[in-house]
Amino acid sequence: MEIADLHKFLVIAQQQSLQKAAQLLDTSPSALSKSLKRLESSLQVKLFDRVGKSLRLNEHGAMLQPRAVALTNLAEDTKAQLKQGSKAINCVVAAPSILQFKWASVLARQSNTNKHITLTFDTQYESNALHKLLAGEVDLAIVTGEVVKNLPNDIQLTELGKLTMQIAMGQSHPLRKQTSTSLKQLVNYSFAAPDTSPFCGEQRGVGCDGWLAPNIARNIKWVVNDYAVLGQLVKSGLALAYLPDYIVREWQLFELPKCSENLEYTEHVYILSHKSAPRWLSQLLQDLRTD
Repeated sequence: MEIADLHKFLVIAQQQSLQKAAQLLDTSPSALSKSLKRLESSLQVKLFDRVGKSLRLNEHGAMLQPRAVALTNLAEDTKAQLKQGSKAINCVVAAPSILQFKWASVLARQSNTNKHITLTFDTQYESNALHKLLAGEVDLAIVTGEVVKNLPNDIQLTELGKLTMQIAMGQSHPLRKQTSTSLKQLVNYSFAAPDTSPFCGEQRGVGCDGWLAPNIARNIKWVVNDYAVLGQLVKSGLALAYLPDYIVREWQLFELPKCSENLEYTEHVYILSHKSAPRWLSQLLQDLRTD
């Protein structure tokens, strides 16, 4: 059983296709097929069932997957320890861009204490970030509380903090002159909203930004999935929008005046890793917990 074959097995499991896995690994499907057969021969079991054109993990493959991640992590950790004096350790972090906006700098500050660690941020929606972590393609995944309800036993989570989604406005918006408002008044103003969730990436329509009064329609004048553009519409005073509190602060926007209804909601944010994480990664996570 070769470490290289285990790594290829993890990519095949994540992609569920020899063709797609071959493209990621810059090799041929036939070479991957040989690697898989070599691994199955050494273990004396089949690891996948073929479903149409896809490959799905069977019970043996599902049993091997967390062990393969642990073994490949151990191999990488050993290599890193032996070469620590001459080669940087690359830590790959998968997360939606809306979460990277806040927590990329938090991780960067922690990793900065170890000159051997460099960070690579892989922009992925939450489900893809988790799948990549399970496949051993990334070292860490940043997600919200919705994703952590049914985690595999070999995944551990560390709470990074919270984010509060709130209605934001620019300096020149008419509501800036008011000390309070009501939901009835609020829905008369123009909103900018995404139709794709910035966390999970699903197209859920214009309520996916967290609007807490689904029975009352907003005046959504702009449908925008790029939060840089959405934020600019808010900053210009043209639109209201649901934004995380840290984006409101960073872009010097303003919270909604006191409203008769509570329209804010809070999400917990976690960083996920394998329990078999190498020592340098375990130390990074420990530093996060004690920060």
